[in-house]
Amino acid sequence: SVLLRSTDRGLYCEAGDFFIDPWLPVDRAVITHAHGDHARWGSQRYLAARTGERVLRTRLGPQASIATIDYGERTSLN
Repeated sequence: SVLLRSTDRGLYCEAGDFFIDPWLPVDRAVITHAHGDHARWGSQRYLAARTGERVLRTRLGPQASIATIDYGERTSLN
């Protein structure tokens, strides 16, 4: 099976049920870095590196649900 597939919202990982740097709002977005072309407003939940949280918070607003992890830290989605 394919780990990632391209969709109209961006790269999707079915095994973890998340999108990587989605182009449109999604339920769960994994953000690789806080540049505007990767972190876009409107998703329900975000996961990103802790070092980018301040930029993400500024870009997405105080109401955004942002979880963070340190570089190299492992986490499990689904």
